[in-house]
Amino acid sequence: MMPLVQRRPTNSTIDTIVARLQPVADIAPLSDQSVGLATYEDVIGAFTSDQPQQGRGEPHSHSGLVEHITPEFAREAAALLDAGASYFFQIRAVGGAVSDVDPGATAYAWRSANFSVAALGTRASGLDRYWERIVPHLQGLYLSFETDQGDDVLGRAFPPSHLGRLRELKRRYDPTGLFRDNFFISPDGGAD
Repeated sequence: MMPLVQRRPTNSTIDTIVARLQPVADIAPLSDQSVGLATYEDVIGAFTSDQPQQGRGEPHSHSGLVEHITPEFAREAAALLDAGASYFFQIRAVGGAVSDVDPGATAYAWRSANFSVAALGTRASGLDRYWERIVPHLQGLYLSFETDQGDDVLGRAFPPSHLGRLRELKRRYDPTGLFRDNFFISPDGGAD
């Protein structure tokens, strides 16, 4: 078998990395290989743009939290489904122990919500249009199921006090926006 590195570097960290990777390299012949040290920023920068992700592409999804399934909410959810605007619609129970945590203790503030609602579809299916009719029945949202971006979405995801704390953490620990490839929160409070 061909070794991962032809000549042994003097750097003991690289030696350790090579020793750990060699069993993988021995599985099959390698056509090319190299080992090098890089910072997290170097690695992420090699595969992403300088801009935060923009929530584009499919599937397109929306998220929200609701305290109670009211007749008005149910009517709008049924309209969305009847129109075929969503090929996946989920209502998940989130109450219980979640509501035992102080709403100010974490970034997830909407502790009184009993249900999480998520819908996947496409922009062409009309998901946005029907979802806008559901939004007035929601309190907050769970960002992992939301593809839209912007200040209005951040405002639904985080109460002002929570968003302020998150921006302060970004200013302190990530002022350059290195961690930008999920839902981006700008440290300066400008357009996200």
